[in-house]
Formats: sequence, C-alpha cells, structure tokens
Amino acid sequence: MDPIMQMSEIERLVERSRVIICLGSGGVGKTTSSVTLALIGAKLGKKVGLLSIDPAKRLADALGISLGSELKKVEFGDHHKLPGEVYAAMLDQKAVFDEMVDRFSRTSEVKQRIYENSIYKQVSTNLGGPLEYMALAKLQKMTDDPSFDLIVLDTPPDTHALDFLMRPNVLSGFMEKGVINWLIKPFLLAQKLGAAKLLRVGGKMMSGISAITGINMLKMLSEFLVLMEDVIKGFNIAGEKVSRILREDTTNFVLVAAPHNAAVRSAENLLNELGANHYRLGGLLINRCFPRQMSESIEDWKKHSKELDPYEPGFNMLDAQRSSALALIDKLKKLKDQRFGAGVPTILVEERKQMIHSVEHILSFAAAVAGSEHI
Repeated sequence: MDPIMQMSEIERLVERSRVIICLGSGGVGKTTSSVTLALIGAKLGKKVGLLSIDPAKRLADALGISLGSELKKVEFGDHHKLPGEVYAAMLDQKAVFDEMVDRFSRTSEVKQRIYENSIYKQVSTNLGGPLEYMALAKLQKMTDDPSFDLIVLDTPPDTHALDFLMRPNVLSGFMEKGVINWLIKPFLLAQKLGAAKLLRVGGKMMSGISAITGINMLKMLSEFLVLMEDVIKGFNIAGEKVSRILREDTTNFVLVAAPHNAAVRSAENLLNELGANHYRLGGLLINRCFPRQMSESIEDWKKHSKELDPYEPGFNMLDAQRSSALALIDKLKKLKDQRFGAGVPTILVEERKQMIHSVEHILSFAAAVAGSEHI
C-alpha cells in the first residue's frame, strides 16, 4: 500500500505542506497544536522550523527549554529519537527589526548609525502591535532557506490574528502606515502650526522619545528616515514575497477550536475571513472533545438504567454536555464545508486528563492527534 495512504489526515496535511499557520482564539490549545504539527513533521523525517508569537510563552513551557529570537534545536533526549529535527524560536520584536536592518542596510556604517539612532531604539522596542508583522518577516526569511522542509507559525491567541494577513502587501503596509505616517506627522504639523508651536507639542507626539524636542528632534527624524530608506524597501520586498507565500499551494492554515460557545464564535469569524481572502484551509482541529470512552459509558447507561438510579442526575448532566458539544462541532463543520468543501478534514481531539508541560506529554499528545478521529 502507498505509504501516503496509510497516513492519518493530519499526517497527510503535514506531509504536503511547506508552511502551516495555526489560527485560533485563546484557550483552545493552539500553541500546543502548533508544537504537535512540528513534531509530526519531525516524525515524518522533516527538518521543521517552529515560530511562536504567543505572549504567554506556552511553547517554551511545553518544550521545556528556554527559547529566544534565534532558532534553537529542540532536544528530545536519547529515548525520544525522531527521524527529523525541530528548531524553535520565540519571536522578539527588536531582534527581527535588527535582522531586517542587517539584511538591507547599504553599509555597516549605516547599520551602526541606525542602531545608535534614538528613534530607532524606541520604534524597534516600543511600537505597539507590530510583532505579528515581525513574524511574517521571519517567516519570509525562513522560506528562503531550502534546508527547512516545513515551517509552522503559531499566531497570537485572539480573534484579530488575521488582521495582519488581510492586506495585499502586509509588511510594506505596516512600514508605510504603522511607522512612516507616525514619523512624518511632526513635519506636517510644522507646516500648519509653525516651528514655535511644534516645539511645545513635539514631546507629546513622540511619546517614547518625549525628551527629544525642537531642532534636535527634527534632525533626528530626518536622519532616521534617510537611514531607514533601504530597510523600508526591504520590508516592501519581504512583503511582496510573503504575500505570495501565504497563497502558495504548499501553504496551509489550520484553524484550532474547542467545542464551547466563545471558541466556536471566534472560529466562525476566522473561517469566514479565511474564505473571504482566499486562503487555503488545510484542516479544522477541534481540541477538548468529549472522550469516546465516556460517550460509550453514557450510551451503555441509557440502555440499562433503572428507575431511581442514584447515578441518573450525573449521567443526565454529562449527556447534556455531550449533546451541546456535538451540536457546536456540527455547526462549525457545516460552515467549514460550506466555505472550503467537505474534503478539508475536521479532526477531533479528545479532552486529556494531563496538562501539557513536558516533552513526554507533548510527544504523547502528538501521537494522540495523529491517531484522532476525523469527520
């Protein structure tokens, strides 16, 4: 028999993918699922790069290692030998900014002047909301490395995870709208207000660099814009590449959900956004499903229960919980089928008793996911 045909649905998804992007609301096991997909890739003999921008650092906790912005090989111990390898990193905003400066600055002198520029120091560490964009910049660089067979990206745990994917050129859009407009605002106001008023309000506008005022501020802004010209062009180049990457046949999004109302509402929104923007859904992974053994116990109880059974209230409560969960799963699957077709698998992963906080637990969970039921 063809080895591909012997694989589970999730293994086939991993086998055919170069890039997998995990999406989902908080608390549904998205980071654990990202690690699991990376491990399944390693079990299939792939060299895997795993990127996380999860602020809770659950990835590092699950793998039991200290992760930084540089990819680090995950060691599973001699008794957990895998045919492939996993290299993992927690994304750091400034580290990726610095990496872009290294890649695109014209000379080492320009690079050093950017690093020493006070505005750059603030932008690269304190600018609100760019970490998702930094993830895409890192993703683009990794896809240029032919040694990686699979790259798994773990996105932020909220319903706005798709915001940074909705624009044709996401990285250039960030640089042009998120930074450049912010930086040129003082020059526009200078024309309207005059230099005297600008000096009085400049500190408030610049927030993180409020100590820099007057002519020095304008001089530093001018220098920063000139120095960053090539880096901004670099963001545009990376943006064009990553826009293509996100829509390639070998890029798959995996939506992670759980059978409770808030998670299903979030998953519905994400399914609609993915469909509207023509991204490829590789699978719907529903964690924390009702355990099969418990379902069998409920069915058995229904067949043999007697009047005045002391366990009746408990079984009735469990049956109601199961019915509610199944209804939510069915609702989500129907929307997925409508948006992406019945051929995209819905993978049901049972609720587990143990928390995922060690290599042994994550390997056990990966094996469970690979063998999970799909509908």
